[in-house]
Amino acid sequence: MIDYHIYWGDMHDNTYSTAKKSREGIVTALERARSHLDFYAAAYYTSWAETYESVEDHIVRSDAKQRIAPEDWKDPERIAREWADVQDGTRRFNEDGCFTTFPGYEWQGDASSGDHNVFFRTEGGPVCRVDTLPELYRCLEGYDAIAIPHHTAYRVGLRGKDWSLHDDVRSPFAEVYSVHGSSEVDDEWIGLRCNSHMGPGFGAGTYQAGLDSGLHIGALCSTDNWGCMPGCYGHGLAACLAPALTRESLWEAFHARRVYGVTGDRIKLDVRVNDATMGSIIKSQGPRRIRVHVRGLDELDRIEILRGGRVIHTHCHQGTWRIRRPGECGRFVLRVECGWGPRPNELPVRERSWAGRVIVSGGRILSATPCWISEQPGCPVCSGAAADFALVTSTSHVSEPVQNSNVFEFSADPSGMLRVELNGLSAEGTVAEFCSGSRELWFREEAVKMLADEAGLDPTSVSRQDIYHHLGYKAKLHRAIPEAGYTATVDFEDDTPLEGETHYRVRVEQRNGQRAWSSPIWVMPA
Repeated sequence: MIDYHIYWGDMHDNTYSTAKKSREGIVTALERARSHLDFYAAAYYTSWAETYESVEDHIVRSDAKQRIAPEDWKDPERIAREWADVQDGTRRFNEDGCFTTFPGYEWQGDASSGDHNVFFRTEGGPVCRVDTLPELYRCLEGYDAIAIPHHTAYRVGLRGKDWSLHDDVRSPFAEVYSVHGSSEVDDEWIGLRCNSHMGPGFGAGTYQAGLDSGLHIGALCSTDNWGCMPGCYGHGLAACLAPALTRESLWEAFHARRVYGVTGDRIKLDVRVNDATMGSIIKSQGPRRIRVHVRGLDELDRIEILRGGRVIHTHCHQGTWRIRRPGECGRFVLRVECGWGPRPNELPVRERSWAGRVIVSGGRILSATPCWISEQPGCPVCSGAAADFALVTSTSHVSEPVQNSNVFEFSADPSGMLRVELNGLSAEGTVAEFCSGSRELWFREEAVKMLADEAGLDPTSVSRQDIYHHLGYKAKLHRAIPEAGYTATVDFEDDTPLEGETHYRVRVEQRNGQRAWSSPIWVMPA
């Protein structure tokens, strides 16, 4: 059996999305992607998405004060110039075994067929300036290219997906989650509610509707961001199962649908039906043996096995594990999250630097996983019993998360000492004590001094002390979770007689709300 590795990437980061996203911006996006991802598929934005003032010829006015800029193709000369820049960047940054890139662009056509990202295995493919998906498919004939639909559950015919036009060879998988929300089903757990223009979402264009139509479509997630932070935590991330980190290896996996998606946490997922991997199409005479192995980054909540879109088995992980006793050495994860503090315009400081260290006495730091929403100085450095890290956070917008974090996996005895040092403060205790609940590092003295210097506040005359907590910087040391809490293996046998082809897929949810969706495995009667 081939030994597949899980590679993490973003297949929907909109480069050149505005006039401000220049050639230098593409290089910046590639550098940021390389800092924490394995692969990156640039999605060059071919439509108008400028400030209203920069597209005067495309503005429709109802009066002198209102300006509306409909999306449309950029002019051909500009597309040619920017597409050349994108391909130059992906060509230069691609490095076998280290960081894999693919050139691509977002295609909207006339909005009637649903939005698709077109990716090429190598540079040199065309930007197809056509209106409909059948025309796009014809334009891509002769090229090693795929066209991946996204935010499919918007209104069909108006940027939502029309599955009747879908070719599952040219488009082997779909994006089920991004910053827009989820297009998997129409039960509104995390529905398409973010974009007030394009929403709401509804059933006909959902990913499940595509599966119900008999198509063989894998599933992944990606950010649909605007060239600022590829792989932004919480906006969607793609996983690819491949034997090596090269264009050829990943491209073969794309066509085989060996992909899956997560919302943010890099949940490792292995789903097999009769030993066949995700994306496979197999035949079976008797019962189907479904085996699911999950390794998360937080306490697991539940694992759902679906057949044909219906949940046929649920594994509830809560209550199935315990904290190890002293002397029972094992693995644990600890999330260190930084970024709470003053809102914009409350204090002059807009950016906060964090320098930290995690030390496990008598243990070993095994790995560190980035969970970043913005550009960071670099990944943590793990060495023996310690890991050093640096983070940067910003208070740029009151309604959006500003926290960046790293998740550390370590081996230790529960009675061993764990210490976290951060910007001069520290928290210490046994591993078992860290497993009992979360902790906060509050930089109160710094807040007292800042408010005295910036606002003239005298702490002896302030009637309420909560202002120092509100405006002080904080970090959260999440509850440490033992391996039994963030890993699970589920075995299930389905002996329902097959009347025709069906498919099995898996959903995973952690207690912190992070999710994973597998690609299906299709089974036909032998």
